[in-house]
Amino acid sequence: MEKLIPFNRKILFYIAYISLSCLITVLLNIVHTVFILEIDFTAISFTFPLIAGFIFGTMLAHIKILSKKLGQLAYTDSLTKIYNRLHFAHFLDAEIDKVKRYGGRFSIIFFDLDHFKDVNDRYGHLVGDGVLEEVTEIVSKANRSADIFARYGGEEFIILTPETGIEGAMTHAERLRKDIEKHSFTNAGHVTSSFGVAEFDPEKDDLESLLDRADKALYIAKEDGRNRVEQA
Repeated sequence: MEKLIPFNRKILFYIAYISLSCLITVLLNIVHTVFILEIDFTAISFTFPLIAGFIFGTMLAHIKILSKKLGQLAYTDSLTKIYNRLHFAHFLDAEIDKVKRYGGRFSIIFFDLDHFKDVNDRYGHLVGDGVLEEVTEIVSKANRSADIFARYGGEEFIILTPETGIEGAMTHAERLRKDIEKHSFTNAGHVTSSFGVAEFDPEKDDLESLLDRADKALYIAKEDGRNRVEQA
């Protein structure tokens, strides 16, 4: 989990908090000693608050980093570092509300990797994890900046495509299918994927029905031979 916060940024956090804490404690001690207690300021009266500031700053920086880690863990997938299923649902809820209130359109693309269990059984789970990470990179590069990409669970992924109808979403899904198919995965060779695509219907859909329609389209893609894109 250390990759959640890069090492260099962690060092900067510590330096910043420790420096600020030392500065504040020393200044407060000078004010308290010289101007309030009216005692001569000595090296000892400077050293003790400096040490206290160092300890306090270190603790504060550590708490800040832990808090940031917990925040990231709440909405990202630990392996792929993209959004997790729970956080994706928040984006989907917000997009549904926006379209119902103000109009517009959007679609979702639901996909998973074909015969992924065979990859894990044949090469091991570490290789399987590597495949998931590489798929994440492939899809992330092809997605638009507005697209919301998440790991739905296991080898399943989902994409929210704002301001996109079924035709655009199908085109995008087909491109992703081809990109995954032609990619040579490290230690696993070639892997294919199947897609289910659905456009949100503000008159009939809610979150559950939209996901269900995309899931059924994905199931049809699996039943019809895999490595294909199906429309809900």
